[in-house]
Amino acid sequence: MNGPDRRCAVLGDPISHSLSPLLHGSAYAALGLDGWHYDRVRVDIDGLADFIHSLDLSWAGLSLTMPLKKAVGSLGAFRDYWSRTLGVANTAVFEQGGPANGLSLYNTDVEGIVAALLEAVDRCRADGDPDDLAALLEAAGQGRQDQLPRKPYGGARALVIGNGNTAESAFCALKVLGVKRVDLLVRNPEHCDHMLDLASRLDLPTPVVVAMDQGEKAKGALSKADIVVSTLPSGAADPLADLLSTAETREARASGVKAIDERPANGKEANADERFGPVLLDVVYDPRITPLMGVFCGIPGARAISGERMLLYQAVRQVALMTDRPLAAVPAAAMDRALREA
Repeated sequence: MNGPDRRCAVLGDPISHSLSPLLHGSAYAALGLDGWHYDRVRVDIDGLADFIHSLDLSWAGLSLTMPLKKAVGSLGAFRDYWSRTLGVANTAVFEQGGPANGLSLYNTDVEGIVAALLEAVDRCRADGDPDDLAALLEAAGQGRQDQLPRKPYGGARALVIGNGNTAESAFCALKVLGVKRVDLLVRNPEHCDHMLDLASRLDLPTPVVVAMDQGEKAKGALSKADIVVSTLPSGAADPLADLLSTAETREARASGVKAIDERPANGKEANADERFGPVLLDVVYDPRITPLMGVFCGIPGARAISGERMLLYQAVRQVALMTDRPLAAVPAAAMDRALREA
């Protein structure tokens, strides 16, 4: 399917590790979009406006990662539920007429986290029915908790590690999943007022805030949580892995307990009514199995899922928005295969 050349890219700093070009490129190939190209471009906050203003009419959209998700807000208009709620966007789509006519901004991180956590307990599949996946992503993206098909996390206790833009999206995702409370484990507790305000706006109880360097308190916060979402950059959560690591977890890890991403794509699913142990989503995907994931894999009944899965599911609506296609038409299964084979 030939057509005019169109360009998209992921922006951030650092950016060389990004797997977004793999995901978007595999979608373009499956859709027959021969003239579409998706790159990664290193851009910091100071250079964001100049970069966007330099783009020509061939550009269709941008993905935004650290540290640009909040900074882009001054350059466009928030168009969906979660970008308006948080003032944070990971997706920019150019209005008709190109970059000079403005940006439409969206937040697909929330639905990406929701879908990744549901996949962790076998309630979501990228290679399943496209209409079912689209319905799930639509419900999560619009904050419609009542329209999620299944709610395995209802009443659970969650812990978010970090207090940045992705942590805010994690709070929203956990609210959609029906948890009863979300607490915080952070490097700088004095910088958490915005997270306390967000919890209030989401009608969640006031979070307990624990500093990562508080040893036993930090370990206690981790051990009490049914769901842990680490939003820290690569390496920053490693001290928590050391804190939790024991001879028992190392022995279990050596015996072959595997992370979600290490299981075959066609592996046996858990029974829909099966009870599950603690679940960890680490948004980092370089390395694919982080030290914190490794420790969780040694906890009996626990499940650990890599940030690759969040990346996949947040990219589905990005592709739909940038190529102007229905959500169910996005080839999520082809994107998933490309990610697993990389």
